[in-house]
Amino acid sequence: MRYLPALLLAALTAGCTYTVNMPVGTVQFVDDRAPARVRPVVRLDATPTAADPTLALQLARRFDAPVYEADETNEVAREVSFDPTRPIAFLFDALFGDGLALLSQPERLAGALTGVESTVVRSTRTRGAPRPTAQTREVVEPWKAGAVTIEVDKLVSRWVVADDSGVVRINLADEIGRLPTYPRDAVDVSVSAATATERDDKTFQLDAETARALYLHSVDMTPHAPASPPDPFVTVRVDERLLVVEVANRGGGATAQLRATLQSPLPELDGRQMLFGKIAPGRQRAWFTELPFGGTIRYAEIPIRIVFSEGNGFPPPPIDATLRVLGE
Repeated sequence: MRYLPALLLAALTAGCTYTVNMPVGTVQFVDDRAPARVRPVVRLDATPTAADPTLALQLARRFDAPVYEADETNEVAREVSFDPTRPIAFLFDALFGDGLALLSQPERLAGALTGVESTVVRSTRTRGAPRPTAQTREVVEPWKAGAVTIEVDKLVSRWVVADDSGVVRINLADEIGRLPTYPRDAVDVSVSAATATERDDKTFQLDAETARALYLHSVDMTPHAPASPPDPFVTVRVDERLLVVEVANRGGGATAQLRATLQSPLPELDGRQMLFGKIAPGRQRAWFTELPFGGTIRYAEIPIRIVFSEGNGFPPPPIDATLRVLGE
């Protein structure tokens, strides 16, 4: 019976845990909460085309961050379990079998106590107090909530905030539609991001055909009821090979769903729909199309009639005009 306390002690170890600390070594890391010399980085991922007006940008920031070092340690927690069948068998042998003769067989005594096993409960890595070093490291990361300025021909400017991944997507047709008049030539677009001391600029150019297509796509045809009536004023002209119809709003309210139909003896022009949409007070909007004449035409006079409609009942009166086309 004198072995019973030892057996009971072994059985109690089933619910015990112990922790082993193993040094890992020294690690280095940067503190990106204390950057020095932050520099913006702008990347053009996609520029608009006539079919897709999306301008996609990736905004990042590059900075020098201080380097720290710290000692790391693995803490492995193990759970001790005990197999009670072996000491029970040993106890019965001691009481009802060979008795004290078992003491002369240490291998059997050791076998009775080998039921102790351990399993890993959890493993964590702890880091000691950080120590600053004399080093810095360059870090490039997406600049979430960073901002870019987009300018179109230095006439239209917009400030856009990036999302959490540093991405900016914008419909550039809306910005080209804010130009004072339709694009007569290629359009220059600049994108810039700045910090207190640094700046990054990217520029690209849209050819005249693409810029004009985006301008025509930017019509706002949503219905609305202005507080004051609009006063649309229409001018018709020929710019080189383009028939241009321009509507200026001289009233106190915006036009709504303004459109027109072109009537002409020329089949290529007859029935053309012109969309002007919403024109704010003091603004103007143009519609244009290429005239159907080749290079052999020296002179032509084309009678046209333009009939308007407006969503709130404020259309300009019909326009009758004669287009005079001079060849080269």
